[in-house]
Amino acid sequence: MTYLIGEAARRVGVSASALRLWERQGLVRPLRRGRYRLYSDADLDHLRHIRRLRQVERLNAPGIRRVLRDSVTAGHDAERRLDGRPLRRLREQQGLSLREASRRSGLSVSFLSAVERGASGATVATLQRLTAAYGTTLNALFGPPSGSTPRLVRSSERPALMLGDASVRIEQLALGTSQLEPQLFVLAEGASSDGAYAHDGEEFLYLLSGALTVWLGDDETYRLADVGDALSFPSTLPHRWRNDARGETRLLWINTPPTF
Repeated sequence: MTYLIGEAARRVGVSASALRLWERQGLVRPLRRGRYRLYSDADLDHLRHIRRLRQVERLNAPGIRRVLRDSVTAGHDAERRLDGRPLRRLREQQGLSLREASRRSGLSVSFLSAVERGASGATVATLQRLTAAYGTTLNALFGPPSGSTPRLVRSSERPALMLGDASVRIEQLALGTSQLEPQLFVLAEGASSDGAYAHDGEEFLYLLSGALTVWLGDDETYRLADVGDALSFPSTLPHRWRNDARGETRLLWINTPPTF
């Protein structure tokens, strides 16, 4: 369910002007539909957290941003920074040394070791290269357990993966699907794939807010700048992307079949 700014303000217990101010301060980024701001239930929980930080902790906007950034980096079960232990287990199950994994993926031994220990984040491009070298996908390795196939996925219960030092959040919108992989990409300002990657299948992008530039192959560039802009392409084309918005960008991103 979504709420207009007046109803969202009433439910949070602040004024509509306060929500507009928090948006200008970069504390919240509601979905925009034309001239209307739309707030989800998750947004309301986020706004209540901001209200408590302002009214109880007496923090200013920079202080609140630091708290929010630290809480995202720390993560929790449903929304967390990359846990490198599954990567280490998979490498060991395949009988690979770090040096052999480095040769397969083209990533340095020191980087692989840091990722496995959780001492370093990983970008989308580098992690996709690594999982491809191991013969798996991001969703298979970091997604929900097999057998967990509810038809309805609540917005507050979506499994999510944090990448790029928490600048990229990938939320799973469906569990147990075999022919498609719908995801919500939430990209911080300036977030990027940090390189090109390719895999089997086809992709579909639908811009919910913000702006995104996508490069395909050697000579194709596309910019999604208006809400509702959509892009589709074969996943076998090397592709890379960057959030060009002044703030957060949100996209519905679908891979078919699930090969990402």
